[in-house]
Amino acid sequence: MVEAAGEWAPAPGEVEAALWRAPRTDDDPELPAWIVHDTVPRERIAALALRYDVPESKLRRWNGMSERGRLRWRDPGDIKVRARRQPPPRERLVHLVEPGEDWASVARRYAVRPGHLRSWNRRELGRTLEPGERVRVWIDPIVYAAMLDAPRYEVDGRAALIPAGSHSVGTPQSGRLINAAALPPGPGYEILYPHAAYGTTWTLRHLISALDQFHRRGAYHQDLIIGVISRKRGGRMGGHVSHQSGRDVDIRLPVKRGVRRSQPAQGRRVDWSAAWALARALADSGGVKLILLSYGAQRRLYRQARREGASEALLADLFQYPRPIGSDNGLIRHSPGHKGHFHVRFGCGPHEPECGD
Repeated sequence: MVEAAGEWAPAPGEVEAALWRAPRTDDDPELPAWIVHDTVPRERIAALALRYDVPESKLRRWNGMSERGRLRWRDPGDIKVRARRQPPPRERLVHLVEPGEDWASVARRYAVRPGHLRSWNRRELGRTLEPGERVRVWIDPIVYAAMLDAPRYEVDGRAALIPAGSHSVGTPQSGRLINAAALPPGPGYEILYPHAAYGTTWTLRHLISALDQFHRRGAYHQDLIIGVISRKRGGRMGGHVSHQSGRDVDIRLPVKRGVRRSQPAQGRRVDWSAAWALARALADSGGVKLILLSYGAQRRLYRQARREGASEALLADLFQYPRPIGSDNGLIRHSPGHKGHFHVRFGCGPHEPECGD
């Protein structure tokens, strides 16, 4: 439960009404504006730069820091920011510990990192929590509001079963996953690596919506193979440059009947009609930012799309091919090493203020 007395912040129902305010929009005539950010212990320059949409280098320069300067973890001090956007700052609550709760469960309830939660209470509390103890929590009002008002995501069906509050901090190449949600088993797909099948709420809800749409179309009668997404806490994963923040999903290209799992999903082994149906379902989900696929595989997929009557406008929107490999066009882009699978990158959700590309 949350106490609301004296120095402490309001109860959850009052937080949204009293503390929530929508981020200022990019077309606000007053932006950019100098503000003073009242830091919270364990905040980092990289996260603040994403939060206010400014370069890390400028944030350090404005505050007299060295090129690689870091904030003090326990007492970071105020930070001056010429903000391009102004999401609400973190707010302090106190949680009254209930029987059976521990650091991890309390952290999940408020969508914060367990390590940060412990550091905020290091001086007052011990290694384990006891019922009745008061735990200080610095919530992100944007993330917290999303947890209190899950319908903001406007999803239904199986996708709505993914809990709110899972969000990314940082970029896919250098980030973390907070309050991770796991991709649940479902019809039409197989999860190859359950220990690396965690993602953000935004990612998994749109992924499931796309997979369900693909399954309903009946274009493929085998299970799709879902590869790596992210580990439970995100971060580095051997052999992968990205997949660090719960927004990248590897999906093996659908293959023809009789093709063994040990055989590469390439060339004539691929069911290109099913691959085109899958690409359309992912694009139609509305949550995908990028699909990586080698140029040669794009060529085959493009030709299949044309055979099935895709319009020139749709082809131009979805494919980099036949434009040069280095061109900045299309949802589907070339990346070496992606010959047999779609590497699908989902965007930052509307309630991920420290998520970056």
